[in-house]
Amino acid sequence: MTDHIDPAQLWLGVCVGAQVLLVILSVIQANAYHERSLLLHAAATLMGVVVVQVLLGRDALLPPAVFLLVPSLAGLQLLDLVSHAGGLRQGRRWLLAVSAVVLPLLAIVAVYTVWAMAAGMVLWSAVVLMLLARAWRQSQPWIWWLPPGLVALGAAGFHLAVDDAPFALEDAVLVSALLAFWSCVTFIGTGWRDRIFGETRIRLQARNTVDPLTGLGTPMVLMDRVMAARHLTRRYGHPSVLMLVNIDNLGALATEFGLEAAESAVLAAASRVRESLLRDGDVAARLAHARIGVLAEGVAPGQASATVAGRILVAGLKEPLQAAPAEFLRFRIVLAAVPTDDSPPKVLLQRLNARLDQEVRDASERRIVTLTQEELLS
Repeated sequence: MTDHIDPAQLWLGVCVGAQVLLVILSVIQANAYHERSLLLHAAATLMGVVVVQVLLGRDALLPPAVFLLVPSLAGLQLLDLVSHAGGLRQGRRWLLAVSAVVLPLLAIVAVYTVWAMAAGMVLWSAVVLMLLARAWRQSQPWIWWLPPGLVALGAAGFHLAVDDAPFALEDAVLVSALLAFWSCVTFIGTGWRDRIFGETRIRLQARNTVDPLTGLGTPMVLMDRVMAARHLTRRYGHPSVLMLVNIDNLGALATEFGLEAAESAVLAAASRVRESLLRDGDVAARLAHARIGVLAEGVAPGQASATVAGRILVAGLKEPLQAAPAEFLRFRIVLAAVPTDDSPPKVLLQRLNARLDQEVRDASERRIVTLTQEELLS
């Protein structure tokens, strides 16, 4: 003879299990994407599980007191979610004060009187409603998921505030179901919001680190890498070489074949310079229309001249340009070892650029010019 399973207990287990699963998913996603809002949501959901546990106990005033910590954490999460919205300074202060100070204090008072629970939920609901109304237009479309969840959270709180103690199993099932619904829709809305803002951060980072025309790095990236290479040289004697590559015949290509052919030549030059780098740690950045900066790590100037710089020259002459089938890319390169002194990378690039200007003006036959440390720093 099998034991009869109470449907209420089954639903209670399902709702609590859903909350525990959401806690785990929130923590995993928060750690993977460094999202503080999901960590706060995990803490609030876990506190909801604790509320269900104390509902099954004998102390009638303990569940309302513990429950007040759920909207307290949910309010802190909401502060993080609407941090992008402008014109909410006063509203944020109110929500921070209510969530971080008032509700925890009322949770202590709720151990002795049930009215503290009702007062806290009314105050918290009013502040949240005011903040959501002001942040609504600036938070589309993910904010649509928050109101249903917050309504469910508020309903669970007011149910505990007005219900007569002691609480029955049916009360635990209802509160657990409302908290599970709140946690689920808030998790969806938070995840949607974080992905939108994450993609925006990636686009901004790409704009600052990737040249939109050639796909090479930006000067900022090159200068940061020069600073890192200098640190390796000082600490481990790890040599690195900084070089400037000039497209000598870019002006002639523009004059004879037009600006479109010149732009095509720049793209081809960027591609061939990138393919000529020896290691994944080497970096190439577009510094000007006809100039590309290259940092080659792990090589001395002599080795860089024979390998990286030589490969770049050969790559330019390897095959003709598509936009000008009879023309090749003709490069000129000036390079020097990254010094260990405190000269800013921008100054080093300026000095290399000045020497490259001189080589171009003199129409020197040398295609690769290596500067000594004295020449670079003088």
